[in-house]
Amino acid sequence: MTIELLVRFSNKFTVKVRQDDESMRIAIFAPFLYSFHVDMVNVLHDRIEARVFTCGIYDVYPLEELLRRRHVEVLKCISMFGSQTLEPISLIKFIYFRPHVVIIFGIESLAGIMLYFLSKIIKAKTIVIIEENNITLHTNFILDLLQKLKIQIIRYIYKEAPILIAESDASKRYVLEILHVKRNKPIIVQVHGIDTLKYLKFKFMPKDQAKKMISKLLGLPENLVTKKWCAFVNEPSYSKGIDVLIDAIEILKESQEINTKMIFFIPKMRLLRDKADLKEIYKQKLIRLIKHGLVLLYQPVKPEYMPILYRAVDVVVLPSRLLANASSDRAPNVALESLASGNILVASYAGGIPTIVGNAAILVKPNDPHSLANTLLNVLTSYEKYRHLKDKAYERAQRILDVRRYVYDIIKVIKNLKDYEDSLFK
Repeated sequence: MTIELLVRFSNKFTVKVRQDDESMRIAIFAPFLYSFHVDMVNVLHDRIEARVFTCGIYDVYPLEELLRRRHVEVLKCISMFGSQTLEPISLIKFIYFRPHVVIIFGIESLAGIMLYFLSKIIKAKTIVIIEENNITLHTNFILDLLQKLKIQIIRYIYKEAPILIAESDASKRYVLEILHVKRNKPIIVQVHGIDTLKYLKFKFMPKDQAKKMISKLLGLPENLVTKKWCAFVNEPSYSKGIDVLIDAIEILKESQEINTKMIFFIPKMRLLRDKADLKEIYKQKLIRLIKHGLVLLYQPVKPEYMPILYRAVDVVVLPSRLLANASSDRAPNVALESLASGNILVASYAGGIPTIVGNAAILVKPNDPHSLANTLLNVLTSYEKYRHLKDKAYERAQRILDVRRYVYDIIKVIKNLKDYEDSLFK
């Protein structure tokens, strides 16, 4: 699908909404705000009255500017038992908006649970997005009891929600097989989508130009422009597989071609915040690789520069860990953004990644540094052999992963539910 087709699809969406739903008010709730939430409201805001309600941003990413966007309402939230919850003034703000439809991301946060039941009280239609909150094991008896109560509430919501959307097959399995929810209504599998046009418009920028722009932005040495760039564009955490990547790079440093022609980019963030016992071990490994010249730590860039960063990169690596008793990386934005940028993506066969990428990326055995190292070696040293994946990535992103299609599909689901409910009273 070309840019022109995407624009035509957007116009078709505009007409459809204006004819049928122009009086509808939609509230989107996300405990932590990401670019795709803003993308959603941007698609809606001049056709439907829509607003994003959020507690703020996840502090490791430089997304503060998103909080100042139109149609973004920052609520007063407090952390309770390791989860975001809402102050009374925030509940009043939400009620004052008088939404007809509420789309809830982060349903497993206390704030998400509160807004689900508040939406039922004000008779708004609720769309629940399955968003697993990694469950913390508490040693305190009271906290453990409260956690078990919360899980029962979440099971109830997943069972009774009129519209339940899983962002991947892994999220659906999490509800049915890990939480053992017996649900009579269907679970819709739908990836959340991003604004692919933001990335597509850099498709024809020369890669050397993009590398020079990013080098200038980040203050990198000029000689890096001639090397192949392999980037990890994520928080360097255990769940995202940073330890697997570091071990894989250690294996790759034995290759002379890798040493002379490649550089690995890892963001300068807290290392392994979710696995404290491994932090010091991998910190020392990382220091050695930096001294060896194979790894460069870069300052995370703001959202407006992300399309240029992706354009500059030759390979994106997403080694997310396959976790026991969890849905793993259910819907990583990096996978969507990589495809929208036409990148060659090497990713784990874990979580929601297979649902997102289809046959437009290279999937490797999860939690396996040797498998990752061998695949990266093949891709980086035989780059032309894998260049066809760039076109597949562009095509899949524009056809399936664009936020306009996601919003359009949600509107259709809402309309179908409304039509069904209306038929019950005829």
